[in-house]
Amino acid sequence: MVRAPLLKRVLPAALVGALLGGGPLVPQATSASGPGGLLALPPPATGTVPLDAALRERRTTRALVGPALSLAEASQLAWSAQGENRPGRRTVPSAHASYPLGLYLVTEGSPTLGAGTYRYQPGAHGLRSSGPKGVAALFGPIRAMQPWIVKAPAVFVVTGRPLKISSREPAPRMDYTFWEAGAASQALLLQAAALGLGAGVASGADLAAVGAALGLDPEEKALILLPVGRLKGK
Repeated sequence: MVRAPLLKRVLPAALVGALLGGGPLVPQATSASGPGGLLALPPPATGTVPLDAALRERRTTRALVGPALSLAEASQLAWSAQGENRPGRRTVPSAHASYPLGLYLVTEGSPTLGAGTYRYQPGAHGLRSSGPKGVAALFGPIRAMQPWIVKAPAVFVVTGRPLKISSREPAPRMDYTFWEAGAASQALLLQAAALGLGAGVASGADLAAVGAALGLDPEEKALILLPVGRLKGK
């Protein structure tokens, strides 16, 4: 299993503690909002675990427990799904480099990252608050929302704006957007496995209701929910 012992062999001790929720990567004051209300994230770590090890560990886990994500863990997961790995270009391929996806984090809060809803800003590698509600408060009122999602300590939501993709026909726009959302989701799930976290893709959710809860405008659609948390007994 890819757990703390493997992380300790490939990462500095201070970084392991931050990623596993044992403490912040940098002093607590770093979690304060900067100019424009942007919460700066620590740089993503390098040299975590081999890709094949993460692939072996990737699985859907519905029994997720707290504590919720630390600032360093949120940084690593958000960057993996939608971060920039070179100027203006992201970790996930995009048709015509259109980048129609958005990424939201809804969290119950941890000592280094307060409860609430955040939108990830790839260029600045930061989180911008979009509301005070955590997972239970935001998703609990949605009819027929699966209990394991509501109980998760954190949920990422992948959204999409198909109209950002240049195409004369609407169908390819949606196809490309969903394809890209799948790639972003797999990247996040593999990173969660590398960090020893539990995660899964939530199917059967009322995505229109999720979009309304997030306050999305009509051109932005909620596409995929990815609950993330600790594994029971770990």
